[in-house]
Amino acid sequence: MLIRNAQNYITYFFVAGSVVFLVSIGAPFCSARGITTCTEQVADTHADPSETRVKPAQLEDPVFRYAVSGGPRGSDKPIDKLRIYSNGNIVVTGDVGVADREAKLGPEDMNKFKDFILKKNDFFNLNSGDIEKRMNQNGATVIADGYSSIFSGNFDGKIHEVEIYSLWSATKSFPNFDEITKCESIEQRCKAIISQVNLGARGPEILQAVNLEIERLKLGIKPFKLSEMRLASQQAGGRFQASFGRVHPGNSEDPPQKMHAIYFVKDSNADPAISFYNLPKK
Repeated sequence: MLIRNAQNYITYFFVAGSVVFLVSIGAPFCSARGITTCTEQVADTHADPSETRVKPAQLEDPVFRYAVSGGPRGSDKPIDKLRIYSNGNIVVTGDVGVADREAKLGPEDMNKFKDFILKKNDFFNLNSGDIEKRMNQNGATVIADGYSSIFSGNFDGKIHEVEIYSLWSATKSFPNFDEITKCESIEQRCKAIISQVNLGARGPEILQAVNLEIERLKLGIKPFKLSEMRLASQQAGGRFQASFGRVHPGNSEDPPQKMHAIYFVKDSNADPAISFYNLPKK
C-alpha cells in the first residue's frame, strides 16, 4: 500500500514541443525556444479604479489543469501549477512570493498540445483507481515523502481527472506500465511549458553565459543549445535556476552519462554561478 504524507519531490524536465506566446499590454518581452513573448500578472494603471477588470483567462474554466497535492489524498488543497485555456492562454502559478506568469499558445501549438494529451497519451482512458490498484497488486514501493500529480481536462465538454501519487517513483518502479508512462509523459510536457515561461527573455543571455564559461574553463565540450534546456525555476527574492543537459555518448573507458550545466542566481542582488556535472573524461 502506498503511504502519503509529506510534500517533498524530485523534479526533472525535458523541453518538448514548441510553444508560441503573444504579448499582453504593459508586459515584458520574452524569447526562448519556441517562445516569442510572455507576461506576468500586473495591475492596469490606466484602469478606472471604480471598475473591476477581469483578465481573459479568468472568464472561463481551463481546458487543462496540472496541479499537485501533498499528504494523504484530500487532506491538502491541490495547488495549481499550470492552467491552459481554450483560447491558448496559459497561467503558470507562482510559488509563495512569486507572481503568476501568463503566456499564450498559438492555435497550431494548442492543437498539438490537445493531440498530445488526448491521442498520444489517451487521457480519457487513464483511470486513477485502476492504476493504483494495479501498482499495489504488483508490489508498489512504499514512499514516505511524496506528492500527488493531478491532471484535469475539459475538452469538448468531456471532463476527466487523473490523480497519481508519487508519479516519479511509480515511473521508476513500473517502467513497462503503459498508463504510468503516459501520465509521466503528460507531467513532463507540463513542466517543460512551465520552464519555458520561467526562462522567458533570459534564455539567450543565460545560454551565452554558460557557453562562455565552457570556453573559459577549457572544458572541451560543445556549446549548449536552448533546445537542451531541462529546467527553469523562479522563486521568491529573485532566486532563479536554469539547467541544460545532454547525454555524453561515451566509450568503453568513459561510459555514457547525463551531463549538466547549472546556471544559478541566489537572489536579486547576486551574480550568477555556473556549475557543470558529469563531464566526459579528458
